[in-house]
Amino acid sequence: AEMYLANELHGRYTLTKRVVASKHRRLRLEHRLSFLRSAAGSLLHARKVYSAASGVVRTSGESTDSEGPDEEQARAIEEAMDAALPSFLGTAWSYVVRDIDATMKEVTKKFLRDKSVPWQIRIRRAQALQRLGQIFTEEGMRAETMPSSEGGSAGRTQEERQAEAKAVIQEALLGAMRET
Repeated sequence: AEMYLANELHGRYTLTKRVVASKHRRLRLEHRLSFLRSAAGSLLHARKVYSAASGVVRTSGESTDSEGPDEEQARAIEEAMDAALPSFLGTAWSYVVRDIDATMKEVTKKFLRDKSVPWQIRIRRAQALQRLGQIFTEEGMRAETMPSSEGGSAGRTQEERQAEAKAVIQEALLGAMRET
């Protein structure tokens, strides 16, 4: 919306438009680099988790009297998962951010370049989208500073949410390892 307004109100080849366009390019590049950094870190953590879990699979295949991993092996997997969980969640979040960026770019392009409405309406749409973005940003900042007891996710603590996410990721990773 900001680029559309700069283009329509100031002109296509103005300094204002170029500044706004470079700001948007920088932001998209930051999101891409953040995703790549997170993905690389997650791959390293996944390798550590895989090594810990494959040690359990190898050991359980050699011994016939044990039904599952012993405490030491389970603890090794648990520690690897605890270390990897923030990286996995960070990667997932950075991918979601990139997806939202791409989706919003396409949606706003179609919404603001709709030639079936007059240019005045398109300007108002752009201003409304800009205001909506400000509201989302303000609410996001407010939610970051809000204690988890006030408005967290369904009254659960951060530790409970992390434990739930950890259990889901562990189950998926161990299931994937059993299939291979």
